[in-house]
Amino acid sequence: MAAKKFSFLQLPFLMVFALILLPTISGQYYKCMKDGCTLTLVCDAKCKSMGFPKGGVCRAYSYGGACCCECSSKACQHPFISNLH
Repeated sequence: MAAKKFSFLQLPFLMVFALILLPTISGQYYKCMKDGCTLTLVCDAKCKSMGFPKGGVCRAYSYGGACCCECSSKACQHPFISNLH
């Protein structure tokens, strides 16, 4: 009986997991700097001043915030490539 309930719950669990995973693989690239940001507006202005035309977003975690600037290509994520366009 418990095996049937477990398999019945697997499908909704996998659907929720897929909905969480999709935004991470959606094709948006970010270059994140662990600077302890707290406000998205400040982070957005910082990213635009650094040459990221799409701006950025502050992602707050339990250990602090990270200012993530939106890239136009995956190349800007690499620390040794300075393609900011």
